[in-house]
Amino acid sequence: MVHRKEIIHTDITNFRDIGGYQTSDGHLKAGVFFRSGELYNLKPQNINFLSNTVRLKKIYDFRRPEEISNRPDTSIENILYENINLMSSPGQANPSLKNMVIASNIEEHMLSVYSELVLSPSSQKGYHQFLIEILNNADPIVFHCFAGKDRTGFAAALLLKIAGVSETDIFEDYLLTNEARKKENAEILARFQKTLSPEKLAALDVSLNVKAAYLAHAFDLVKQRYGAFNNYLEKGLQLPANYISKFHEMYIR
Repeated sequence: MVHRKEIIHTDITNFRDIGGYQTSDGHLKAGVFFRSGELYNLKPQNINFLSNTVRLKKIYDFRRPEEISNRPDTSIENILYENINLMSSPGQANPSLKNMVIASNIEEHMLSVYSELVLSPSSQKGYHQFLIEILNNADPIVFHCFAGKDRTGFAAALLLKIAGVSETDIFEDYLLTNEARKKENAEILARFQKTLSPEKLAALDVSLNVKAAYLAHAFDLVKQRYGAFNNYLEKGLQLPANYISKFHEMYIR
């Protein structure tokens, strides 16, 4: 069963600590790895929360440059910021709101997003960079994209898998996004109520949520292409062979 963590009271969309889960040899350290949706136009109380309650030291933004230019993260004093564009290759599936709206076959589109997250050179390079950096510094971080569900969701699943968290807990954490985004998703659907056809509106509703099948598809691709998760870390993400043991030394208690 999921190790139930203390609820974080904040109105930052889809914000949560992925620490605290039971692993194969302890528990993933809490208060280090936070995931969220975009950090655009934060209120003063949000900034205070990230700075003084979470004691955040760095923000990792997984979005495309055009997404960032439209809705940039709020700059926060003494918190570092880094953009790692996970989906920068031409023609890649785009999980932005615009593409969620226009995709004709939304289920096929969502599966293609996860295929890109596993197999594309830019995603592999980006996840490599992110995972290497967290071994060089154990300060509290937050990682996010637009909705905090796909690019961010797979990053969280990778961290939990590396930590040795059970598959049941990995999927349950992944699916918490649907509950965490209820209010924001309802607002987005209301915004498009009069401008989209019923079919497009239904597709948008699907695209704003996650399904276990999407993450399962990603892990199936890992197995098909690399045989084992450790091989994916070494050959796909180009991580050192001792990455998991080093991660456990730093973050498992």
